[in-house]
Amino acid sequence: MPKVVDHDERRLVLADAVLSLIAREGISAVTTRAVAEESGWSTGVLNHYFNSRHELLLAALRRAADIQGDQYQVILDQVDNSALEKLRGITASVLPLDDRRLAMTRVFLFFYAEGAQEEKARSEIAGFLARWRRIVRETVLEAQQEGAVPADVDPDLVTIRLVGLTDGLAMQSILDPFMMDAIRAPGAVARGVDAVLQAISAEART
Repeated sequence: MPKVVDHDERRLVLADAVLSLIAREGISAVTTRAVAEESGWSTGVLNHYFNSRHELLLAALRRAADIQGDQYQVILDQVDNSALEKLRGITASVLPLDDRRLAMTRVFLFFYAEGAQEEKARSEIAGFLARWRRIVRETVLEAQQEGAVPADVDPDLVTIRLVGLTDGLAMQSILDPFMMDAIRAPGAVARGVDAVLQAISAEART
């Protein structure tokens, strides 16, 4: 009987190979030949699924978004954790604190730049960002119910500040080794989230 090939699974494996390359060597390392070698398949097999380097990178972007979405859910499902702990966790989950998150940050920033000049990329990235803001906002609302964030503070304001903190740290850490070391210091991300919430709480009292 002919061998049954799971084409969706093969695309995921190839996308994972792209992410592994990006984590180890950066976006510039992604070529058809390099991805074929990383995955253990031939360039012929790879070309059957992806017509260009750009399609490979787009597949990696979507794979990164799916992995990130799964990670959000793992953090949010931790019923023994407070909303504040969840906010710290989801913030850390999108920063380049290990090879997996480094690859995801690099591929997202690549498409951030493309989205500034190409509408299709902009629209796709905007969808991912909207999901990120929604998750942060829902966790902020939970933190308000628990008293970690003042109840009379606009949750959208808190969300914007936390998302802005995260994006700024991610971008700067990719470009500046000093910032990479700073965010990887023990407790650094938690302190950053706490500082934002404390500043907002102080503003609410004045």
